[in-house]
Amino acid sequence: MAEIKARRDEAGAAAVAEAATPEPGTTERLVAHKVGHIHIRREDTAYSVMFTPGGTGQRRLLGEDNLRSFLAAADIPADRIEQAAIALRQHTEHAIPNVVLTLERMSKLGL
Repeated sequence: MAEIKARRDEAGAAAVAEAATPEPGTTERLVAHKVGHIHIRREDTAYSVMFTPGGTGQRRLLGEDNLRSFLAAADIPADRIEQAAIALRQHTEHAIPNVVLTLERMSKLGL
């Protein structure tokens, strides 16, 4: 099994590199991850979504269905998406903790 190494980036955010030491004869590659939380702010029927710490973007989504689709694309489990949707009906802000995103996925999501 490949060794997993953790480091901190310049902003102090935890970053995990999977397969930092690939096993001999394998084609594993280095994949950098960020560990943080997705912060969501509701403004009427629109949502602002950010990934912290370490995210550089913010997404604006219209409607709960688009928020659910976005969170599913970020590999957030269905039960955590449901919890977020319920919380955001009652409050204007919600955070989903302990989210792990690859740098590539963060880029594709605009985060």
